Amino acid sequence: MNIIRRIHKDTLSCEAILRKAPDGHLFIVSQCGGDKEPCPENRVYVFHSDKKGRRWSKPMLIIPDNNMAQYQTEVSIINDEILVFMTEHDGNFTNFHSYVLSSKDNGYTFVKKFDLPLKHGFCFVRGMIKKDDTYYFPYQHYNVSKDENERLVKNNLKIWETDLEYVEMGVLFTKDFVEFKCSDVPALLSLTYKDKKKWVWSEPTIAELKNGNFIMLLRNDARGYLYKSFSKDLGLTWSNPVKTDIPNPANKPKLLKTNRGLLLLNTPQSINGYSHRNPLSLWMSFDDGETWPIKRDIVKKHGWISYPDGIIDEENNRCLFAFEYNRKDIYFVKCKIPNN
Repeated sequence: MNIIRRIHKDTLSCEAILRKAPDGHLFIVSQCGGDKEPCPENRVYVFHSDKKGRRWSKPMLIIPDNNMAQYQTEVSIINDEILVFMTEHDGNFTNFHSYVLSSKDNGYTFVKKFDLPLKHGFCFVRGMIKKDDTYYFPYQHYNVSKDENERLVKNNLKIWETDLEYVEMGVLFTKDFVEFKCSDVPALLSLTYKDKKKWVWSEPTIAELKNGNFIMLLRNDARGYLYKSFSKDLGLTWSNPVKTDIPNPANKPKLLKTNRGLLLLNTPQSINGYSHRNPLSLWMSFDDGETWPIKRDIVKKHGWISYPDGIIDEENNRCLFAFEYNRKDIYFVKCKIPNN
């Protein structure tokens, strides 16, 4: 039986990310506060639960308030340490700064670990995967120059009002979190659609395939379908993204690897817009994403079901994840991974 439980309601709840702490308990990191995103009142909070997600704590501010808008883009567990990838900005996604927080007490206190060593511009990472002794973080990068940022700030413009032509996606990889490298040849998505400017929040999600190559699925706003790119050299170079037959209404997908194949969390509608972000479905592929023979609707609400993110519990053959609903509510989900 699927368990779907609301754990919090706020003026805004955005991008809830569920993980299992080193001690085994579940926790969620989410942006809350303000009446929209981006907004100067956006902050990042942590919610703690028991090991089964029955009860959840009240929200805890992840770091002391410094009057900057905040959001989180990834939460990674590295041995006994929790890393939260943060971006601060002025409320317009401008004057941005990215850094990493660390917790060594299972997510109850956090300290700044390092600034994020990414390319210049507006750049942040998504869900980590590990292969051998290397950690890979997919990123999306908007090459906003210092002068362009100043122009946006001076005119009180949002980041998506820049004149960039592309968003680029690749991976940031490291073995020791001291030395980092970015992809040499990223995947590119155009910020123009039908001869008009169209901003793309590409939300890259990656997985390793059976042959050792990487696959990256991408949101491509207004197109109605996910796009995909491949890397045959452990993320150094990426192929030109091509359209898949997976419907998507401009919503973040989540790709997870299980012992049997790939699992995809997605809202499979091909009409763009918040109102089409439903139902939330779980798809399974056993041939590296070529086909998806198993399709189950897990959350059948008619509202805005956005940004699912979570983990695989292989021992119990379950997927655990969180999602935001109508940009207000945070939900916890525990569902069985179907066998057929």
